[in-house]
Amino acid sequence: MSDVAPIDIRTLSYAEHFITWVLRTAVACAPECRMIHREFCHAFGTRHAEGAQAFEGVLLALARGGRSIALARPGHIHLTHDETSLMALFAAAQVRDEARFCAHARWVLGHDRTGPLYDAATCLTSLLYRNGHVFRTQPPEQAMVIDVQTRRLHVV
Repeated sequence: MSDVAPIDIRTLSYAEHFITWVLRTAVACAPECRMIHREFCHAFGTRHAEGAQAFEGVLLALARGGRSIALARPGHIHLTHDETSLMALFAAAQVRDEARFCAHARWVLGHDRTGPLYDAATCLTSLLYRNGHVFRTQPPEQAMVIDVQTRRLHVV
């Protein structure tokens, strides 16, 4: 277990908080939930349908992964380690840092087929960016490193 304090969702940017909330809520409820639709309108404005389609692509790509992803329940104050990895993945997608994205995606997915997730994540994060919603390049006060030899993600 890491001795690093978990990330508090109250320190996240809007984009990071939105993605965390919508992932948790979509898994706990249903992706077509009215609350999710309302938040998509807020996050994506007139392009909410495109945002919903990109998010669906992200969910499908994550569902096709080779490992389970641990998400906290909606309303939980701290990010799981997998949610922290997803924030780094989305940050890399937003700035189109494909090498960094693929490193995080390989960990999150548990395999090397990262193309569909990259396409959906870059679309989703680009739409958020157009509305002024930005992912930071790393979570507050923490950096993540992938150990190439063990293929494990470490929070430092």
